[in-house]
Amino acid sequence: MLKGIDLEIKKGEVVAVIGSSGTGKSTLLRCMNYLETPDTGSITIGDITVTAGKASKKEIHELRKHSAMIFQNYNLFSHKDVLHNVMEPLITAKKMKKEKAERTAVSYLEKVGMKEKMGQFPITLSGGQQQRVAIARSMATEPNVLLFDEPTSALDPEWVQEVLEVIRKLARAHFTMLIVTHEMQFAKEVADRVVFMDGGKIVEEGSAKEVLEHPRQERTKEFLKLSGKDAADEDSVEIKKSMNFKDMLPMFIEAGLEFKPDDPDPEGLLVCFELIDKKSGKRIGGGSLAKAYGEFLIRSVAVEKAYQGKGLGRKLVEYMIEEAKAWDARRLLLTAKVPGFYKKLGFAVIPREDAPPISDCASCPQFHNGCDSEIMRLEL
Repeated sequence: MLKGIDLEIKKGEVVAVIGSSGTGKSTLLRCMNYLETPDTGSITIGDITVTAGKASKKEIHELRKHSAMIFQNYNLFSHKDVLHNVMEPLITAKKMKKEKAERTAVSYLEKVGMKEKMGQFPITLSGGQQQRVAIARSMATEPNVLLFDEPTSALDPEWVQEVLEVIRKLARAHFTMLIVTHEMQFAKEVADRVVFMDGGKIVEEGSAKEVLEHPRQERTKEFLKLSGKDAADEDSVEIKKSMNFKDMLPMFIEAGLEFKPDDPDPEGLLVCFELIDKKSGKRIGGGSLAKAYGEFLIRSVAVEKAYQGKGLGRKLVEYMIEEAKAWDARRLLLTAKVPGFYKKLGFAVIPREDAPPISDCASCPQFHNGCDSEIMRLEL
């Protein structure tokens, strides 16, 4: 049950709602478009205001035109292909002619990277792909606000990043969004404001940095501590670029990478990334970006064991991905000793016969005997 919610979201603003299960986060979203009927108060979206207890069916219908909900479980029509799932609300709700609806649907499927799948049915798609179709369907109606109800909670870990990346792009394009999420690092990246709810009330709100790094309320501090998502560790380090690959070799070897002290720089080395502990000034991790065989490659990524498990490896790789984009890379390849980690970042395993000769892992006695390395690729 919600209690005295007073929340204003400006056009183009991204607001993340966090909190424990059962605290009213999803209820807040459902009340905004009258999937649940509030007892008191009023809701205004765009130029439409609806007052609880006095709303007519027509007013509710008009309110719903101004928002679009993206659910945990996609809610796609199983008997329609991807294209017609996106076209459906354009024809039925917006009364758009079929030809225009098709052009619009194709345009939005392209925005979420699903144009090539538009003839397929939902059952043939991964969870991440289905959620991207659901996002395209919501975007196509051109609502004033997009309402995301834990859009990654029903996904397998390897599909989470592809959905979060779509939402990141929407944030960069200044879509107005209200996002219920348990992904604290994601909230920190994309949200202009974070709202923490508990017991049906807003306990604390402020910028992502204020709420996630320096919460004022004890209940917020307790939630972040119990969730294990406090981002403070990530802000105790910095990443600097260099060409100091040889200086980093001892750290790579200590971390378990297959290097020797006298190994040369990677072929086509472009830049190294050093993960530095701000307090001590010590290098605690790093990686390198290279270009060889006509491909951009992540050649080495490591974090010292004492600093592992704090999200620093993810922070480092995400930084490297952004750097590759700055070099106009269209895709990024790597050899992964822990493929599951990179799947969470959107990388996909590719057959060795389809990849350039970036790895000699297959000749190693540990290959598939304690080490299940894979060649992986990320489309940028």
